Amino acid sequence: MKYLLITLTLITTLSLNAQKSNDHFVLEEGKVSWQKVYETKKTKEEIITHFKSSGLFKLFRVDDGKIIATLRPQQIDRTKTGIASIPEIVLKTNFAGTVIIGLKEEKYRVTYKDILLVGTGEMIKKGEKQKFEKHYVTKDGTAYRPFFSKKPSPIYNQHFNELFLIEVEKKDEW
Repeated sequence: MKYLLITLTLITTLSLNAQKSNDHFVLEEGKVSWQKVYETKKTKEEIITHFKSSGLFKLFRVDDGKIIATLRPQQIDRTKTGIASIPEIVLKTNFAGTVIIGLKEEKYRVTYKDILLVGTGEMIKKGEKQKFEKHYVTKDGTAYRPFFSKKPSPIYNQHFNELFLIEVEKKDEW
């Protein structure tokens, strides 16, 4: 009985750790989105101004206290990954999609949905857009493909996080 309990505990722990790399990814009804809440010292207006002037977005509007924008195609920076063998699909495509930024005082929540992989001409035709799910979700739409958790998920998590993080201004005084 003791061994059974230890085995079950170990299996549960391992499966929870396997899911950690998908921390900010959400799979619902076959669609993948990415969501994260950030804290900042900026006001709602300053957050809006920051993202509007960032150059990240093609279309940008503020509606009902939310920013709704279309992300321009972005490339993964291989120097920031810290991973030796990055999958080709990650390196040879850009990503784009719809971004919704909910605003509260000193907080904002980024929801990145309708994620697209945009071809650069190496793996996918230049400018061709393919749904993120085509490459990273099983055909029945109920789970991530096994390799997604190992390399693409942490790489995308890191890049999406850096993209939407508002840097804290450092003071020169000491």
